[in-house]
Amino acid sequence: MDEPQVRENRITGFNLEPADVVSETRVYKRRWGILALFCLHSMSSSFQWIEFSILNDVFTRFYSVSSSDIDWLAMTYMITYLLLIVPVTWILSHRGLRFMALVANVLNCLGAWIKALGVRPDLFWVAVLGQTLCGIAQVFILSMPSLIAAVWFGPTEVSTACAIDPTPPQLNPLYFGTSILVYLMARCILV
Repeated sequence: MDEPQVRENRITGFNLEPADVVSETRVYKRRWGILALFCLHSMSSSFQWIEFSILNDVFTRFYSVSSSDIDWLAMTYMITYLLLIVPVTWILSHRGLRFMALVANVLNCLGAWIKALGVRPDLFWVAVLGQTLCGIAQVFILSMPSLIAAVWFGPTEVSTACAIDPTPPQLNPLYFGTSILVYLMARCILV
């Protein structure tokens, strides 16, 4: 009888056996650390998504733009998602999780720094540029949770990992604390 041929999966780089060969998923203790790192990564991106809209009145006066212009900063995340989800999914399938995480972190960090450089009333376009880069990073981030769960967790833990992935940004008290701090700082700038 011939031995089954093993083929390599391009997404994970792991070997896949034919369907008639049952193998057990090897799990590592560090998988929870990987999940925690991804949750922090996701949180850092979520912090930046709606930061302008929650302080709409402050930024409207600071940049001397309309309220809808400020709301469009949050909408850049949705627009970039619609435009880039297909190419980003292709990149994920061809380059893997590590590449996606690195690109997302670099774009998120770069976008945050560019937004920080746009803290002058005449530099609204710089804030738009930074927000767009952060929106592109979010597309990369939203593509990863299910693959992280599939690669790092066993069959009985995949649904738990998928449930944990998006939760921290919504539950994080620092998010609300950061929002209040930014609001108070913005009020001080405008006084």
